[in-house]
Amino acid sequence: MSKKILIVYGSRWGSTEEISNKLKQQLEEKKYEVDIIDLKSKQKQISNFNDYSGILIGTGISIGKWTKHVKKFVTKNMNVINNNKNFIVGIFLSSGLASEQEKRDEAIEKFILNKFEKMGINLGDNIMYDAFGGVYDLSETTKLSGLMQKMLKMAGKEDPEHIVVGERKDFRDWDQINNFLEKFVSKIQ
Repeated sequence: MSKKILIVYGSRWGSTEEISNKLKQQLEEKKYEVDIIDLKSKQKQISNFNDYSGILIGTGISIGKWTKHVKKFVTKNMNVINNNKNFIVGIFLSSGLASEQEKRDEAIEKFILNKFEKMGINLGDNIMYDAFGGVYDLSETTKLSGLMQKMLKMAGKEDPEHIVVGERKDFRDWDQINNFLEKFVSKIQ
């Protein structure tokens, strides 16, 4: 089996993209060959999943939903995910709900386990998952659309500690993300 990993992701505002790129960097430091695909782009088709020891699938959550590109990828490749025991699948998401430790289980239940059930993903030994915190970005350089900025500002009135106009607050726990990757790698070896 090769030591080659595929990372596919869908990111609306950049948090999941940053996580995916960090995972790629760490895997390359561990001497894995890594292909990374932003599912919004049409840059590369996956010719053969059997070329990979593992696949990492990342999605952002906005208004309670996965990115449409990740949902489409998972739906299209459901048979491969459910039936191929030759590689490990790690699914992760970046969500404001998972930004607080005590709400991560709720984010996992709501955005991963319920989604798996609706999509028909079978939880076997080859599938792992986690929910990571998100980024609330109301800085001058935000990538958020005007509508999302308005929605986040409204939410900030209810949660002024976490959502601050003019600031970028990063609630991702990089130790948690690193631990997820270590578990993923340990299943490959």
